[in-house]
Amino acid sequence: MIITNVDEYDLENIFQLQGAVFKEEPLLTHLDYFKEVISLDDLSKCFNKYDFLKAVEDDGSISGIICGYEEHDTVSILAVIVKKEKRNKGIGRKLVFAMEHLYPHIRCEIHTPNSMPKNIAFYESMGYVKCRQREIEGKEIISTFEKLREIPY
Repeated sequence: MIITNVDEYDLENIFQLQGAVFKEEPLLTHLDYFKEVISLDDLSKCFNKYDFLKAVEDDGSISGIICGYEEHDTVSILAVIVKKEKRNKGIGRKLVFAMEHLYPHIRCEIHTPNSMPKNIAFYESMGYVKCRQREIEGKEIISTFEKLREIPY
C-alpha cells in the first residue's frame, strides 16, 4: 500500500467510498466536511480547495482517503475515511501522518463526534488531545482534537 495524491479521476471512487462510510457511520454527517460534500459535484469543488491523499492497495484500489487544508499555521484535517474491511490495519494512521507531514506547521487539528469513542481513541493514540467542543443543532457534540508539533530549526 502507498499513500499518494488524489487526482480528479479518483473522485467518483472516493464519492462512493464516502457514501459507504455514511451508511456505516451516520454520525459523521454532522461534521462540516460531510455537510459540504453531498454530491459528486460538491466533492469536485472540495478537491479544488482542499488537499486530498489516498491509500492505494497493490491492486490499484483506494482503501482510504484523507482531506485537509492549512490556515493560520494550523493543518485542519477534515476527513479520514477507510473502507470498513480495511480498518484496524494502520491505513488511517498512515493517512493522518502523511497529511501532518505535508505541512511544516506546529499545530494539527481534527474533529469527531463525541458519540464515536473509537474515533476518539484513534486520535488520542496518535498524540491528539481534546481542545474544545461544540454542539451541532442540539443533537450532537463535536470535539476538536489538536496535536502540537515542534518546528525543526
